[in-house]
Amino acid sequence: AGGVGTDFGDVVEDGKKKDKKDKKSKKSKKESDVSEEEAEEKKSKKDKKSKKDKARRDSDSGDNDGGKRKGKDKQRDKPKKDKDGDLPKLIPRTLCGDKNVKATYHAIASSDTSSKVAPVLVTVLLHNIGEFTLQPVSLNVTGSMSVRVTTPPSDLQMLGVGDSASMRMQLTVASVGKPHKVKVGIKYEASGEGAPAAPVTVSAELLLPCSSFLLPKDIHVDDFQKLMGSSDCPYKSSTVIEAGGRSFRHWVHLLATLLNLKIVTQTDSAAMLYANSVLNHHVAVLVKAKGGSMVSVDMRTSEDALCQQLTNEVSGLPLFIAP
Repeated sequence: AGGVGTDFGDVVEDGKKKDKKDKKSKKSKKESDVSEEEAEEKKSKKDKKSKKDKARRDSDSGDNDGGKRKGKDKQRDKPKKDKDGDLPKLIPRTLCGDKNVKATYHAIASSDTSSKVAPVLVTVLLHNIGEFTLQPVSLNVTGSMSVRVTTPPSDLQMLGVGDSASMRMQLTVASVGKPHKVKVGIKYEASGEGAPAAPVTVSAELLLPCSSFLLPKDIHVDDFQKLMGSSDCPYKSSTVIEAGGRSFRHWVHLLATLLNLKIVTQTDSAAMLYANSVLNHHVAVLVKAKGGSMVSVDMRTSEDALCQQLTNEVSGLPLFIAP
């Protein structure tokens, strides 16, 4: 028994010596690896900073690992961009002009209102293209039985050479079945050597298209499909657009922008869009990609004249696409 105890004690003692030796060896190795660890730590911090910067840049698109799912969810709610570039835009409508001033405008129904009938918000963009400072500049608007001026535009105190400025007004329409014309006049005084001595007025007619009477509205896909075949939308009209090399997704975006429609659902070859008029008429649009680089647009509304007018606007859409 004593022999066994002695052997066990020797093994323990040898083990302790071995442990001390191993610890000393490990400590030496640890110390020798400090410089390598410091270098690795610096490299790790640098990599983390680089990844953090990249994550910040890619956060909107969801490309960073931490926000990949969130980014994809965000992108699902946004209009997608094709591989051939950004989504196309529409040019503003031309109002009037002379050698000193040029005016364009954009008209769209305003949903930000408590009025019984939503007004049409008209934004007129003025450009000083002449050699004189214009001050002041006013926009006179004449209402009628069909169009009432609910909020007139404010005057511009000054429009410098080469400058641009916008003037806004709100109009309320009595009907939506046809475009309305509004008489306007841009009045300005020019200052500078050689400027006209008297105030100048440039008169024009501002056209409110039927698309400016529409408000995009949410609707369930099932309700949209029922509406397309129900008596609530008895009036229909259709047209075909030549794709002209643009993708189907681009055309859906352009139609939604032109007519102020809500995209209900969309695939690579079909889309449903919907809106209400400011007088609460239904406007349902089914868009399909056809063979031979064509896009078909089927319109259903609860107002006969409105249906045809909107279809006419769709036919003229290519004229308003920005180059």
